[in-house]
Amino acid sequence: MASTKMVLGISLTLVAIAVLTAFFIYTQAGSSSKVPSGKFSEKPSGNMTVIVGLDPNYPPFTFVTSNGTVEGFDVDLMTYIGNYCGFTPVFKPWDWATIVTALINGDIDVIASGMTITAERSSKIAFSIPYYSYRLLVVTKASENRSLSELLETGSRIAVETGSDADRIVESWLNKGYKISKVPVESYPAVIDALVTNRADLAILDSAFLYPYLDSRPELRSALKIIGDLGVRAYGIATRPDDYWLRNCINRAIEEAMSSTVYSDLLSKWGLNQ
Repeated sequence: MASTKMVLGISLTLVAIAVLTAFFIYTQAGSSSKVPSGKFSEKPSGNMTVIVGLDPNYPPFTFVTSNGTVEGFDVDLMTYIGNYCGFTPVFKPWDWATIVTALINGDIDVIASGMTITAERSSKIAFSIPYYSYRLLVVTKASENRSLSELLETGSRIAVETGSDADRIVESWLNKGYKISKVPVESYPAVIDALVTNRADLAILDSAFLYPYLDSRPELRSALKIIGDLGVRAYGIATRPDDYWLRNCINRAIEEAMSSTVYSDLLSKWGLNQ
């Protein structure tokens, strides 16, 4: 796995392309010729609380510890953003399959949990500027000898987290007529579990999750291998389109963090600068 990791290292050129592409999607979805009306379209007066929806089992970005506290890269980043913008973030674990609906309905105010910027999502919600780029990888057990193309034509079972970008990709493959079946599960760790317990033949995982996860569980490193690379994606913080002030302040805070040591320190803390 270590050698594969080096081969699949993200080049600066590809990251730049991903970031520019994601930023274009963000501006198309989130920009407006006038200031829209919404809960955070303008800066509220007095004390502010922003409810942050997150995946409770997506380490190292967001996860709930055994004592019930919420931790992760995105938790630290949103805490910094809250200090910068003058609001108190309240972190609320949510089912990933319904988290976008929760944002639209006002049950939460933002999503900060390694959410991939996509055109489909951007038709409903508006993203911040990208804050992390990664590769989407196809993983199998180390004993698997078939290629990705062979697996897609032989009735393979593909494990994905429900509501994820990987879920959308598998649906597109099914629509194209590939002879596969989908194994939907509730989290990325559950995706790996489905693979190692033979409930799935392959899985689609973010490198941002996979590499740190394997670093913390070395016994899995020799049990899995990467057989496909579906390209570079980027994460953004999701807001409602009308929350113009909040999104702009989040963007300024991200830019401030990236221009200082704050961002690099967080990457190092959570093992994401590899």
